[in-house]
Amino acid sequence: MLKSLMQVSGFTAISRVLGFLRDILIARYLGSGLLGDAFFSAFRFPNLFRRIFGEGAFNAAFVPMFGRRLEKEGEEPAMAFASNAFSTLLVMLVVVTVVAIPFMSQIMGVVVPGFKAKVEMPVSAVETPERESFQLRVDGMRDVYFQVPKGSEGAVRFENLRYIEEKPSKVPRFIGAGERGGAWEIEQVAHAYDLQEAKRAKRQKRDPHPSIEGFASDAGVWKVTGDGIVHLRLPSDHGFGWFEGELVRVPGADPAAGEIRMFRNHPDTFQLTVRLSQITFSYLLFMALVAHLSGVLNTFRIFGVPAAAPILLNVVFIAGLGIFVGAMKSELPAHVCAWCVAVAGVLQFVMLYGACRRNGYQIKVHKPVLDGSIKRLFLLMGPGILAAGIQQINLLVGGIIASFQQGAISWLYYSDRVYQLPLGMIGIALGVVLLPEVTRLVRRDDAKGASDSMVRGMELGLLITLPAAVAMLVIPVPIISVLFQRGEFTPDDAIQSGLALRGFALGLPGYVLIKVLQPGYFARENTKSPMMMAAVTVVVNIVVSLLLFGPLGHVGIAIATSVSAWVNVALLARGLRGLVHPGREFWQRCVRILAASMAMGVIVWFGLQLVGGWLEAAFWQQCVALGLLVGLGLIAYAFLALSLKATSLAELKAGFKRG
Repeated sequence: MLKSLMQVSGFTAISRVLGFLRDILIARYLGSGLLGDAFFSAFRFPNLFRRIFGEGAFNAAFVPMFGRRLEKEGEEPAMAFASNAFSTLLVMLVVVTVVAIPFMSQIMGVVVPGFKAKVEMPVSAVETPERESFQLRVDGMRDVYFQVPKGSEGAVRFENLRYIEEKPSKVPRFIGAGERGGAWEIEQVAHAYDLQEAKRAKRQKRDPHPSIEGFASDAGVWKVTGDGIVHLRLPSDHGFGWFEGELVRVPGADPAAGEIRMFRNHPDTFQLTVRLSQITFSYLLFMALVAHLSGVLNTFRIFGVPAAAPILLNVVFIAGLGIFVGAMKSELPAHVCAWCVAVAGVLQFVMLYGACRRNGYQIKVHKPVLDGSIKRLFLLMGPGILAAGIQQINLLVGGIIASFQQGAISWLYYSDRVYQLPLGMIGIALGVVLLPEVTRLVRRDDAKGASDSMVRGMELGLLITLPAAVAMLVIPVPIISVLFQRGEFTPDDAIQSGLALRGFALGLPGYVLIKVLQPGYFARENTKSPMMMAAVTVVVNIVVSLLLFGPLGHVGIAIATSVSAWVNVALLARGLRGLVHPGREFWQRCVRILAASMAMGVIVWFGLQLVGGWLEAAFWQQCVALGLLVGLGLIAYAFLALSLKATSLAELKAGFKRG
C-alpha cells in the first residue's frame, strides 16, 4: 500500500507545489478585490465538483461495481459496462452544462448571495440648498464603494468627510483582538492613505488632525469621475462606527444630475462572477469524465497517470497568465484565468483517455443503454456524491456565509490552499489506493484483510497529518506570509488567512480519517449510510458556522468546518464497528503519534522565538526562517516518532515492499 500511496502522493505534491505558484501569479495579477473575489468564486464552483467527482464520489460507486464485474466475469464484460457508464455520463453532463450556463445568474445567487450589490445609502437629486448630508455605518466593513450613474459624472463632490470611531469595536477582527481606544474623529478626509496615516499617528500618540490637514490642501473635496465607481479601502484595524459627510453639487452642473450610490461590495462583482462561471462550468463536464477514466485505471492498479493529470491545470494556468497577462499585457486577466480552467479540463480528459487506450482498455462511446447496472450505478452515485463530498459541501456552505464578509472569500481560499497540501498528498491518496484494495478483499470474503488494510491506512494518515496539523496551529501566519504576501496581498491578509488556516488545521486529521473510513462502506456498495451521516454533518456545519460567524467572522467558518469533520469521523467509525477492528496496538500508536506531534510543536514554537525577527525582514530572510522552522520540525518529529515507537524503519521498509 505504501508504495502506491507514495506514487499518488508524489504526483499530488508536484501538483500542489505548482498550484502555489499558480496562486502567487493569480494574487499578483488579480489581487484581492473585484477580480480576485469574482474569479475565486467562479473557479470554486466547478472545482468543488472536480474534488467531489475526481477525489471520491463517482469512483465510490463505480470502482466496486467495475471491480466485481472484472473479478467475476472478466475484462470484456467489465469494459462493456465501463463504456456504457461513460456514454451515459457524457449525455447527462452535456445536458446539465447546456441547461446550467444560461441560468448561471440564479445559481450564483445561491452560491455567493453576498456578492449581490446592495445600496447602503442612495443620495439623489441634490437641489436646493444643493447640499445634502449622509451617514453610512461602516463597522465591520473593509471597503466602501461609491457609484455615480451615467449623467452624474463630475456633477457632485464630497465635503466634510468624517469617520467616527466607537468604543469598543463591535466587530472583532480576529481572535484575541483587544479593545480599541477612546472615541475620536477624523475630519476632512480625502483619501484612504490619510486614514492609515491617522491611525499610525494615533498609535504613536500624536495628534492626527494636523497631519491630515497638512497632507491634503484640498481635503474635504472628493470628486467622483471616470467610470463612476470610487473604491475606498479602509485600514484593516479602523474600528470606525460610521462614515458621514455632505454631498455638494458642483456649480454649473445639470440640476437633474447628482445621484450617488454607496455599496459595501463592488457593484460589478456579482455580474463578473456570473460571466466567469459560465466559462469555467465546462470544467465540470470534463472532470466527471476524467473521474470515470481514473476509476478504470485505478482498478487495474495504474495510479500514476490519474494522479499526474491535475498537474496540467496548474501548468496551463502558469503558461496562460505568463503569456497572455505577463507578456501580452491582456486587460482581462480574470477572463484569461477562466479560459485556463476550461482548457485544462479538456487536456486532462485527453490525457486519461489516451492512457486507457495505450494500456489496452478501450472506452467506446455509443448510445447509452439504461440497463440494470447503469441504474444501480447512479442509484449508488447519488448518495456517494454527498458522502464523499462532505468536505466540499461544508466549504460551499462556508463560502455562502463568508460572501457577506468583505475579504473572507479570499482569506478562506488561501488558507484552504495550504491545508489541502497534506490532505491531498495523504488523505485523498489513501482513499484512492484503499478503495480498490478493500473492494478486492471484501469480494474474496477476507474480512480480516480488509480491516487490517483500513487500520494501516488510519495509522499512516495520522502519522503524517497530525504533525502537519500541529505545525499549522503553531506557525500559520509565517506559512501564509512566505507563500502569498506580495503585491496586493497585504500583511493583514496574511494574518486573517493564517487565523483561518489555524481553524482548518484543527480538522485536518479528521478529513484524512474520513477518506480512510469511507472505503469501508463503498467497497460493500453501501452509500446510503455515509449519505445520512453527511447530512448530519452538514447541519452541524451550518449551525456552528452561524453561531461563530458573528463573533469570529471567517475564522468561525473554518472552525465549524473542522468540527463537522470530526462529527463525520465519529459517525463513520461507529457504523463500522464489527467490521474494522483497530485493537489495543492501534490506540497505543495513536497516543505515541500525538505525543511526538505535540512535542514537535513545542520545539517549533521555541524555534519561532529565535527566528521571529527574520520573518519580518527581507523576503529571502523570511524564506530561510520558514525553511529552518520546517526543517527543525521534520527532524524533531522523525526523531521523536522513532524514539517513542510511533513507527519504525522496519515498518516503513515493509510498507514499501508490500506496495
